[in-house]
Amino acid sequence: MTMVPYLDKSMVEVVDVWKKYEEHGDWVLKGIDLSVPESEKVFILGANGSGKTTLIKIIAGLIRPSKGKVSILGIEPYYPEAKSLMGVVLHTSLVYSPLTVEENLLFYAKLFGVNDYSPENDEIVEILKLKAKINEKVASLSFGWRRRVDIARALIHKPSVLLLDEPFTGLDDTGVSDLITVLDMHTSRGGVVIATAPKETDIGPLKDVRVLKLEGGRLR
Repeated sequence: MTMVPYLDKSMVEVVDVWKKYEEHGDWVLKGIDLSVPESEKVFILGANGSGKTTLIKIIAGLIRPSKGKVSILGIEPYYPEAKSLMGVVLHTSLVYSPLTVEENLLFYAKLFGVNDYSPENDEIVEILKLKAKINEKVASLSFGWRRRVDIARALIHKPSVLLLDEPFTGLDDTGVSDLITVLDMHTSRGGVVIATAPKETDIGPLKDVRVLKLEGGRLR
């Protein structure tokens, strides 16, 4: 395992990350540097195609940068030790449509190695108001409710780092308020949130957040 030094209490380190998908193609990301200490919320703003999703996937260890390094508490994100520290929510839902909300959460609890998990006793399930949908199949849920299930799934194992790609998309005002409660609670306990949004108005009334812009492949 390759260990990457991280600064002070920084939990996520992105160091000079570049990315292009084709050998002779254009650079999607150009020399991205990002250091995120504990208890911080960071939102990365950018238009569609700006590279926001690519950056989230690189931090999550789902794709590799063309150049540069990423670490989660000093561990490269491709290793199980790092993945166990992360919760990830992407545009594409990772919950299973034929299963109920409860069945999905129990499945992922087992996958994450969380013993004695009960959705009824999960405070995230409570905050996101998922108890009302607990016996419904995901296939019957709206996009916004599926997003709530995905967020609860990502937090089952109490990860240190929460990575969210446009998490407010599809949520109504109540859903936005509930998600803000979840994010604030996560960072109040020392966790990190790194998320994306198309523009600043899309992050709602979220406070105590560092806002960065991804333009021309560079983070500003």
